Amino acid sequence: MSSVQLGIDLIATFLLAAWLLFHYGNWYRHHIFVTLAVLVAWYFSFIIVLVLPIDISTTTYLKCLTNLNETNITTTTTTVTSVLANTTNDLLLCNPPPSYVGSHVLTNLWRVVYWTSQCLTWLLLPLTLSYINSGEFNVKKKLQAALLDNAIYYSLYLFICVILLIYLATRPGLELDFQKLKAIASSASNSWGLFLLVGMLGYGLISVPLTIWSKSKLTSTLSAAYFRTAKLSQERNSAEETLDDTLESFQLIQNTPKYRHFISQIDSLIPVEFRERLQRRRNRVEQQSVEFVDEKILVKLHKQVKKALQNYHRVEMQWEGQLDYVIYLEDVEKSGRSGGRSFVHSFSSGGSNLWRWWPTGEYYYRCILTPYLLKILSILTGILSGIIIWSEATFFSQHPVLSVFAAFLNSANYNYTWIEIVSTVTTAYLAVCAFYTVFKIRIFNFYYLAGRHQTDEYSLVFSGMLLSRLTPPLCLNVISLFHLDSHIIKSHSQETSYTKIMGHMDVISLIADGFNIYFPMGILIVSLLTYFKVGKRLLAMVGVEQFFEENVDDVGGDDSTGDLVREGKELVAREKRRRLRSQENQQSNRNWRYDENSEVRNRNALSSSIQSQSGGGGAIGSGSIGSSSNNCTNPPRDLFDDV
Repeated sequence: MSSVQLGIDLIATFLLAAWLLFHYGNWYRHHIFVTLAVLVAWYFSFIIVLVLPIDISTTTYLKCLTNLNETNITTTTTTVTSVLANTTNDLLLCNPPPSYVGSHVLTNLWRVVYWTSQCLTWLLLPLTLSYINSGEFNVKKKLQAALLDNAIYYSLYLFICVILLIYLATRPGLELDFQKLKAIASSASNSWGLFLLVGMLGYGLISVPLTIWSKSKLTSTLSAAYFRTAKLSQERNSAEETLDDTLESFQLIQNTPKYRHFISQIDSLIPVEFRERLQRRRNRVEQQSVEFVDEKILVKLHKQVKKALQNYHRVEMQWEGQLDYVIYLEDVEKSGRSGGRSFVHSFSSGGSNLWRWWPTGEYYYRCILTPYLLKILSILTGILSGIIIWSEATFFSQHPVLSVFAAFLNSANYNYTWIEIVSTVTTAYLAVCAFYTVFKIRIFNFYYLAGRHQTDEYSLVFSGMLLSRLTPPLCLNVISLFHLDSHIIKSHSQETSYTKIMGHMDVISLIADGFNIYFPMGILIVSLLTYFKVGKRLLAMVGVEQFFEENVDDVGGDDSTGDLVREGKELVAREKRRRLRSQENQQSNRNWRYDENSEVRNRNALSSSIQSQSGGGGAIGSGSIGSSSNNCTNPPRDLFDDV
């Protein structure tokens, strides 16, 4: 049963990662290496949610056996009967958990997961990012450019490792062996991930409950969506102008005969609609000329074209998705105000097939039930976030035990079912809060994950690299919350299989001592900054428009937030009119084709009927043609009309 549960967990996690990659990526258009690398990175990042609780329950069971052996060794003054009785009771108490597979199985599994993730995040994925964005025209030069781009990147981390080695060499009484060198490499790798996790987790623990709560309030959600639409319209125009300028630069050198092969590769990237623009302004561009063109200029231009196309495609996908979302919110608002107890879509193609046949059920679900469900979910996640933040800030305290999760583990009395349930919920929620930031972050449109197979290769690889770097410190954080990392809690405890592979940071006392202090403080500070919207207020002070719910209560105000909300509302109304016209044109074309086909079928049927009756030898004037005419005309013909 134990191996079956582990196998089910591994298969379920793989199916989840594969489905998400299928939803965001495009398996048919993307390179096979990119698809496999991102799939492995996501799979090994999601696997901690179901496998780490098994490791925690296994460690609890091994700790029970260790305490049992220590008790039997120290019990020397009792009788043999009492020792046997106590041993029997303890053995009954120390039953293995249902998911127990042996520590060696988990150790081997974590070894594969940990070192594969390290290889992906520090070697393969950064090289893949540089390879994708390279402007070279063949594989060999692309690899050389990727290695050159990452030379500074790798030199920085090599410099950090050298400093750590010098620091350790100056410490008296410390001998360096392979295990300590491995711990140094792991510490250098995980330190960056810890700082990244502080920001991601501190933001996600506050942002997730607040986002769910705000979505339960339709008015503020719709205003924020209008605001986001107006901002996206500006970004869309900027991306289109940048792409136009880049393609105009390409058109200046498009007729260079010497580098025709390179130019054709760049030309193959240009979408059809932009080719038409290039054709329209060809006469104006032909009057200009470029004095000198060489391969370096073409490589630089190739890279600019790829970057401009990626940015344009990314913003375009955000624009389409944002419009669909705002139109859906408007449908919810309109259906709620109508009082007709029936959900009304703006377009005939809206809604799923299930709700299409039951609009009343869709109305009660989307307009009545969903806000209450979101509020309940927001309250539950808010309570869980508060418990986690408290435990993060106090997990270093051993006497008394202030971490809620460590106190639960001590009082669980080896109830492995509840231990795995609580650890699974905790790990899953921490992963959601950390990965939510990865999937929702937008760094100057540097990368964006768009559904419906619209995410580009660069964004997929970048997300895989971030997830791989977050996974090791996230696991260490969960283990520390339950007081199972003896090198951080500073008490004798059974070691988990994961920390056996990952190692500890006590070789570098500067990092190990600072972890207990700066990591909890960092999460607490970032959480407070997120709750009070300090980052958004600072951006607003320097001129970057930010949405604040209190600024749009008076829609007629003169503030920039209200202006952008009104602008977004007008943009959505314009887009709805355009889509309605397009839908009406498609419907009229469809009806015209149907009427034309029906007329052709009727003519063919009438012609076949006449031919069959003529071939039968019947009289033309008095037979079936007369009756057919009576059925097809109004008023009916008389005898003279038939003659």
